[in-house]
Amino acid sequence: MQTTPIYFERYVDHDSKKLIRMSELRRKVVQSLELNKNGYEHCMEYYTHLDNIMSSNAKLNSAILFVWNNNNSSCWKFEKLHILKLLSHWSHDLAVDKPPKEAKDWFSKAVGFEIESIKTLRTYSWRDSSISGLPIMQDRYHLSMALIYASDYFFNMYTFKESYLPVKKSYQLLELASRLWKKNDYEQLNIRHALTLKHMAEDLDDDNCGEKVALMEQALKLDNSEEIHKAHNLWSQQNDSVYYDVVKTDKTISCLSVRDSFQNLLNIA
Repeated sequence: MQTTPIYFERYVDHDSKKLIRMSELRRKVVQSLELNKNGYEHCMEYYTHLDNIMSSNAKLNSAILFVWNNNNSSCWKFEKLHILKLLSHWSHDLAVDKPPKEAKDWFSKAVGFEIESIKTLRTYSWRDSSISGLPIMQDRYHLSMALIYASDYFFNMYTFKESYLPVKKSYQLLELASRLWKKNDYEQLNIRHALTLKHMAEDLDDDNCGEKVALMEQALKLDNSEEIHKAHNLWSQQNDSVYYDVVKTDKTISCLSVRDSFQNLLNIA
């Protein structure tokens, strides 16, 4: 994201030291963007100052034009939305780089910032037509991002201890996100779908070996990885040599509704 510098001390009638600190922090956030570095700490401190100013009785000497990616608005909530977007993105990046136990809280933060964006949009009383169509101004966009981060939260649980429920929830949340906002990255969707089918097969009794094979045939169409191949070959060989079961299944993975997903998001955030 691209933006222009702001000197709050020139525009706002408030504690000058805090305003100068805000300006400095915002410049550091911009610098992190330009250098492609994770600027979470400075961004979080800036967000705290921004939120405090927005909820205070501070008066403006003149309007501030907040510019992001060649779009602009004098509404402070426009600035808040972009900072929340950076916080969720940088939280997620920090989570990805950490071991599962440490990553959990960072995935939670990423979800929480997107939920806060949705709350902010609900109080956005007037939107200029020039920015109203931007993704960052859409509830569905922020909900889809929250679902993606929640999916990664559950997949992080799965990497810590592989089992059916977390990978299923991870897939369901990502699948719902893909229906809400198609332009996001869903590279992991088929992989998590295949792993969910694999664990469904593992939970079946050996007497249902044909059904195991059928589930794994579906999984292979989604993910051609060694793990999926190995499970498919094992049960296929067992069925061909021992069980001679019909290879078919009527099992499916249920889809989450938007209503169902909210409780999951709130529990995480």
